[in-house]
Amino acid sequence: MRIKIFALNLLLFSISFIKGQDYAYVPLVEEGTRWSYAFIRQIGYVPGDVPTPDYAAGYSTYQLKGDTTINGIIYKKLLDGCSGNYIAAMREENQRVFAIKEQEEEQILYDFNLQEGDWVGYLYQVTKIDTIQIGETKRKRFFFNLGYETWIEGIGALEDFFSLQGRLLDYVDQGINYQKKGFEFVYKTDKWYFNENDCKNSDIRPPLSYNPLKLIQRKGEIELQPDVGIFETGRVCVYSMQGNLLYMLPVKRNTNIIIPTSGFSSGTFIIQLMEEKTNKTWNRKVIIQ
Repeated sequence: MRIKIFALNLLLFSISFIKGQDYAYVPLVEEGTRWSYAFIRQIGYVPGDVPTPDYAAGYSTYQLKGDTTINGIIYKKLLDGCSGNYIAAMREENQRVFAIKEQEEEQILYDFNLQEGDWVGYLYQVTKIDTIQIGETKRKRFFFNLGYETWIEGIGALEDFFSLQGRLLDYVDQGINYQKKGFEFVYKTDKWYFNENDCKNSDIRPPLSYNPLKLIQRKGEIELQPDVGIFETGRVCVYSMQGNLLYMLPVKRNTNIIIPTSGFSSGTFIIQLMEEKTNKTWNRKVIIQ
């Protein structure tokens, strides 16, 4: 009997170990790591005009290369990935990433020990933590209250290299292109248009798949937030999956819209935004429960 109990315990331990071994903390600060971020703008765009069909992508690249000692502490040098110019020094300790620039004090760039509900300063609160599969391991992913900042262990923020900076003005979108370790892609997104040499700007044709129809779904309503400057006037329609028009409302630039959904049955619907001058449309699929 003791042998059977021991064997059962050993089996349960082995199963739990196998299930857990695909998650392991992956450091961010490692020699040879390289990041590329893309910043997308419209070519010749004037606010209020109909968007031009072409976009341009500018890139910011970073790499960790070589060591330096500051105040008796060893750091990795953070360099511009194109020019090789020194930007800052970085180190990692107890799942926290520190950065120090010249003539400045050391600051915490990332804290991957944060828990749901924790605050970073007075603006940013962790609202959700889950895991994402990258390669052969799972890594923790952190979401914040303002809705656009996302961190992944070992990679950093998905929107900009330096975390919690907010969105940049005059760009229709921005975010990470990839992270490499040496010549190997660790993480990349198909959202961006890769340039053969991301140390140069590049024109994007055909146009970037950009949707100005942003929405926030709440119980009993959906708030639409059309981006500023995309159009002057238009209309918003809600369609069933069978194509039946269920709701229509005119919309003006820089005006949020509330669509009451308490009267809708459960199911999947299409929300369509149409620009009045050109009849260009953007669609979003939503599920109402």
